[in-house]
Amino acid sequence: MKLLIESAICDLRKAQEETLAAYDTITIQSALLITNPRARALLAKYPFTLQCAQTLDLEDDIQLNTINGPTTLTGQNTPNGKQFLIINGSLTVTPDAGDALRQYMGITLNGAAYCPTSLATVLASKSTINGKLYSYPDHAVVLRSATVLDRSFLCRAQSRLYWAAKRFIAVDPQLDGNALAATGARFSSQSAILSETLAKSLAPLFDEAAEITVVPDGTTVVQDDLELSGAARGRYGDGLYVAGDLTLSDDSLEVLNELEYLRVEGQVLLPGELADAFYDIPDVTCGELILLDGHPITSRSRVVADEALLDLYPDGVSLLNCAMVEIDPALEPSEILEQLYLSNCALVRCTAAQQGAVQAAGGAARIQLTDQAAEEAPDEDTQVFQCAQYVL
Repeated sequence: MKLLIESAICDLRKAQEETLAAYDTITIQSALLITNPRARALLAKYPFTLQCAQTLDLEDDIQLNTINGPTTLTGQNTPNGKQFLIINGSLTVTPDAGDALRQYMGITLNGAAYCPTSLATVLASKSTINGKLYSYPDHAVVLRSATVLDRSFLCRAQSRLYWAAKRFIAVDPQLDGNALAATGARFSSQSAILSETLAKSLAPLFDEAAEITVVPDGTTVVQDDLELSGAARGRYGDGLYVAGDLTLSDDSLEVLNELEYLRVEGQVLLPGELADAFYDIPDVTCGELILLDGHPITSRSRVVADEALLDLYPDGVSLLNCAMVEIDPALEPSEILEQLYLSNCALVRCTAAQQGAVQAAGGAARIQLTDQAAEEAPDEDTQVFQCAQYVL
């Protein structure tokens, strides 16, 4: 009999020898493996195969407390007994949480941490943070990581320091910048995007560390990735600032022809047939420009890449932001390299022989090998446990 455990957390501290002795092999696939000295001795004695991202040694009397989702730790969150905290989501620590934070035996955080400057060292010493640690001034009002300053914000602005982890955005033509400055509000962040009209009154309100970008009046700021399709024409005006990546499709021509200003922080995926229109934008900058050959196919739930598709577009095909791409096993790796480009596709299914070509063609978030699925499936003699947390 074989044992396969697939879990986010696997706790071996209470493992019994009579249980382990019943299996010929024991495979643990886990993000976090909890052990103690006795468990480590059993790992050496029995036929374990471990595929774990992190191993943690904890005393037997330490209780695991797992929280899924965004969490705020305040002075009221004092742990009951000896606790180790696991958070799958972001963590915000308030300035009064010092005593509570120090009482935890440790923290594993799978997400970003927002912590007052006075407690940042304490949090770092207590935690394994699989994300970014942002520290904010203790007396600041903590807002969303990207906060928009508009006339609604003005209605409740006070003489306080406001902090955002990433940036402030102030391009609302209805915002009175002088009125906001008169409230005594001040701002702290990594960066700020200000329209030309608002920049003179608002720029002095930011600390010197903030990188300020001034954009033309009427610019629309998109805070994420954007696929610029013909259907979006009229929504953005003649100025566009994209904080993520920009994907252009074959029906983006009319939108490009309307733009007077375009700035993209990330990469631009540009079909070759739109190159002239892109370069004709009077004021255009981007992080990285990727010129695509062939016909773009974007945002499909499923695409089958086979000989028929490649015959339809002899100059090649670019598959962008597609949920699943199935590569016909009959396609040669050379055909994939010469005629396919992949970008931001969630899953690509292909054969082992095609895998290298798929990766060279742009890759995917996940590649599934269709000719190995049967081999990798557990046999009937395998006992399988799939769960969030497993105690052996």
